[in-house]
Amino acid sequence: MPGVRFWADEVPRNPLAEVRRRTAHMPPVGLHAKMRNGRKIIETLALSGGGADGAFGAGVLAGWTKRGDRPEFEVVTGVSAGAIIAPFAYLGPSEDEKLRVIWTQYKQDQVVTPEILSGLLGGPALASTAPLQDLIAQYIDRRFLDRIAAQYKRGRVLLVLTTNLDAQRPVVWNMGEIALNRSPRATELFRQVILASAAIPAAFPPVKIEVEAGGRMYDELHVDGGTTREVFVSPVEAPLSAFNSLYPNPPLRRYFVIKNGKATPVQEVVTPTTLQIAARSISTLIKSQNQGELYKIYRVALDGGADFNFMAVPPSFRLQTKELYDPHYQAALYAEGLAEGQRNIWMKAPPGQAPVMPPAGSEVSSSAAMPGSG
Repeated sequence: MPGVRFWADEVPRNPLAEVRRRTAHMPPVGLHAKMRNGRKIIETLALSGGGADGAFGAGVLAGWTKRGDRPEFEVVTGVSAGAIIAPFAYLGPSEDEKLRVIWTQYKQDQVVTPEILSGLLGGPALASTAPLQDLIAQYIDRRFLDRIAAQYKRGRVLLVLTTNLDAQRPVVWNMGEIALNRSPRATELFRQVILASAAIPAAFPPVKIEVEAGGRMYDELHVDGGTTREVFVSPVEAPLSAFNSLYPNPPLRRYFVIKNGKATPVQEVVTPTTLQIAARSISTLIKSQNQGELYKIYRVALDGGADFNFMAVPPSFRLQTKELYDPHYQAALYAEGLAEGQRNIWMKAPPGQAPVMPPAGSEVSSSAAMPGSG
């Protein structure tokens, strides 16, 4: 399946040529996008990782639907928990109920099966994701892929990120291109990519993806996309101006970034045990890494004249859980997201970063006044 994936960390010497190469086989992005003053409005939804906190993003989308001004996004990206949400968000409000069920109605043993002894004795993980595989297969079938493919043909893009563990590099998958392929292998690969993006290292086993290169078959191990990127908006490391050649006139761009978790530090007394210290350290590392990623997206948006919008679980949400999947916790977090989505108030800069006011008449100042931007 040529053209279905590419490295996410490549910095091309010629960004314009690289963008054209990667999009040459694709339908024109934003084919049916809304117009404003002769320019297309390209709206991107980026869904971050966050484990069980994915319930928040699902709730935000449902609340946004109830509000009545949720856009039809031209680009939807997902990582880890966000990768599970992304295909449903891409298909639109008709999938809100499925997301509610997925994120609030399943108990932990319906998603993962503990295999702690095996993991400690050299196995691939501390839990089996066989139940999660069955759950993904329940919702994602050939008919689901046909619906994805139909939207892809309209010039809408769905991207999911995994981490190639062998190469230590992030990989972006064009899920619409996979969906266009009619072979049974396409459905299997679509499911594998989502499972891999959500495969928390050590906790969940990596996903083995077979590839062909130079006439030979190989297999790669792919794990949680959050290992390398917690959130992303673009399939190539390039300034926004490199994408302008895809349109008759430079488009108006709007980024909506949903953080499935709290973006600010959370005070918590840590028990001085090996597992507790390791878990807390890793979560702190991920949060710190995510702050850098958010600033990078904000900086690219600012430099390219795009409208930046950010939302995360508010610090006022106090409920906590020690389980990977806790329906009580996730239902409460979903309700929090639902309320935030209905309020639809977005931060105009990442936490800890003062918003930079654009000059009057710029793209950002014009697009920021559009409905739904907070």
